[in-house]
Amino acid sequence: MSDNDRPEVASRLAESRAQILRAASSVFLDAGFERSSIDQVAAAARMSKQSIYDQFPSKIALFEAAVRSELEAGQSNIDTIEPTGDREETLLAYGLRLFDGFADPTNFGLFRANIVAANHLPELADELHEHRLGLSRTLADYLDALIRDGVLADVDPLSASIRFGGLSVEGSRYFLGMPLPRQEDRATLVARALDLFLHGYARQADAHGPAIDALLDQAAPPVIDSGVALRLSAEKLQKLIDAAMAEFQEHGYSGANVDRIAAATHISKATIYRQFGNKEGLFRHVIEGEIYASSLCDFECDTGEELDEAVTKLARQVLDWHLQPSNIRMHRLLVQGSALVPDLARRFHDMRVAVVGRALDRLLSAHGWPRPDEAAARSFYLLATFAVRFLTVRQPPGPVQRDLHSRETARLFLHGLSVEQAWRISEGTIS
Repeated sequence: MSDNDRPEVASRLAESRAQILRAASSVFLDAGFERSSIDQVAAAARMSKQSIYDQFPSKIALFEAAVRSELEAGQSNIDTIEPTGDREETLLAYGLRLFDGFADPTNFGLFRANIVAANHLPELADELHEHRLGLSRTLADYLDALIRDGVLADVDPLSASIRFGGLSVEGSRYFLGMPLPRQEDRATLVARALDLFLHGYARQADAHGPAIDALLDQAAPPVIDSGVALRLSAEKLQKLIDAAMAEFQEHGYSGANVDRIAAATHISKATIYRQFGNKEGLFRHVIEGEIYASSLCDFECDTGEELDEAVTKLARQVLDWHLQPSNIRMHRLLVQGSALVPDLARRFHDMRVAVVGRALDRLLSAHGWPRPDEAAARSFYLLATFAVRFLTVRQPPGPVQRDLHSRETARLFLHGLSVEQAWRISEGTIS
């Protein structure tokens, strides 16, 4: 028997490993992956750096182990479903536990760090996200039983379980500047998600809210308000904005260097500061430009088509828009910078929802359906984009998979998965 196999030695190693992982979780949560170091973890764990390297050969290995440890700890919150005999009561209870696990500060912070790490650790981020998706298997098994009992429509249960999870926690919204809801408000959010999941939009539709139009009406290009005459030509200014965007997306706000931006554009650092005040001023101008560019997007909507087909085509356009590499990088950048500029991160998300909501409004109105309010537009947007699923993957879905996702989006959003609801629609009892 080796020393490591002795019970007392194994126990000490397990305790040491747990101590390291607790410290690593805290450090990665506070500083993010890129700005963290093994030295910081060693200090937090109150042990030598070599003791950490004895168990984890690199910072990447430690980050992976820390995230996996938190995922497994959080899994106990959702690894069982206790059927009550009432599917809505059962799913509501599960959804609330799912939200509570999502909102746990450590789990939330490391999930956020995983999204940010995708820029430089794509394989790890992809693998960890797939591990998260695997946690949906418990719900998938329950949904599969409902499908076999003829209670739910015949759909892929794993995909449906991921969809329900995304609806329940509202996708990337809380990673992009929106404060997490209070405990007492979560039941309302999950209940609304469940109602859409089972019964579709028609039953839960409310009057058209003003929030979508108001945000679009206020959209305007960013203005340099430094009080100093602009000395850059339009061409030089655009070159500066492009270089700044590339720098921020590559290194994040904290790691971005104005000297590198100045060198790439042959514009002096003094000129950049004179126009924008500081790095944050430049960052804000760049993001404001992206928000305005989003407001100009206009999707094609054929109001003469059958509604299901038209909504499927809209969902596909939204998914293609979302999967553009520049948009994925922008989401990662703003997830990382959401603590610094929560107002911009939130407005970036809300503007994209508003643009999608505008197109959805045209389609639903043309077919006599209730006009969508902000919550309905947000639900359609996160279904069409598949919530946060593609923010960390290395390989985006191909055309066939995108078509499938978009058809799922239209079916779920319009009609839900309840077989009873589908029968009522076929009988013409829902307008």
